[in-house]
This record gives sequence, structure tokens and C-alpha cells, in this order.
Amino acid sequence: MKTICVLLGLALPMVVRAQVTAPGAEPPFQAAAGAFFALSVADIQASAKWYSEKLGLKVVMEVPKKDKVAVTVLEGRGLIVELIQHDEALPLSKAAPAVTGDLFVHGVFKAGVIVEDFERTVATLRARNVEIAYGPFPARERQRANVIIKDNSGNLIQFFGK
Repeated sequence: MKTICVLLGLALPMVVRAQVTAPGAEPPFQAAAGAFFALSVADIQASAKWYSEKLGLKVVMEVPKKDKVAVTVLEGRGLIVELIQHDEALPLSKAAPAVTGDLFVHGVFKAGVIVEDFERTVATLRARNVEIAYGPFPARERQRANVIIKDNSGNLIQFFGK
């Protein structure tokens, strides 16, 4: 509860900065209405680098580690991603070794974003060597075109055509 209050209230001193991404590394998408998700990660620097290089997001806020918790927030083209590193957090495989597969765990299974230009998004993700976990799937009746990728920690992110 203490960690949640600290994060929600942003009671920690904040360091806000812009991070330059690799040349030409603007986000491969324009979110149709905006999206947000937060992830618990083992290595906040590695994850911030992945989201910067692969999705073209920029670091807009860093909360230095205090009470075993560090936070980095990245933004770009309507998407906000909050990365949280807690020194005592465990990967699911170690926290619940008897459970195999994300579908067998209650909680967030994947996050998603609706994008303006689906084909451009897929092409840019491929050009950046982003791992495509499923798809891409074409649009059809009652289903938007979509693709599911994996980030550097194996989290699933789904992009939908508008």
C-alpha cells in the first residue's frame, strides 16, 4: 500500500527530462485516441531503452529509486507507458512456479493500442526487428486488423487498425 501511495501521489522528488531517441526512431504509430499501460519490470533501464528504440517513445519522467522502487514514464504519439522496478518483485515464473502461461493467471494478459495507420505500424515494427508474437491478422467482420508483439520482457502488446 505504501508503494501505491508513493507512486500515485508522486510524493517522491521527480526528475523530468526528455530523452533523445535514435535517429528516425519516431513512434511507428499514431494512437487513435490515446492509450496507457504500466508494467512491473526487472531492469528499468533495459525496458526504457527497448520502448525508446522499438516504439519510439521518449522518457518524460523518471522517479529515482526510493524505498526499493523506481519509476520511468515514456510517451509518444498518444501512448503512455509507465515502467516500475521494485527490488522485491519476482517474475511470474518464480512467484507461481506451478502456473504455466499467462492465460492461467488473473490480471493483465496484454495491453493494446488503436492506431491510425495499421499497415505503416506493422511495417515499422518489422523494420525495427520487434518480435511479432501473433499475426498480423487482417480486418474482417467484427474484427479489426491487429498484430500482437512482445517487448523485451515478454509482455504482449496488441496494435489494432482504426
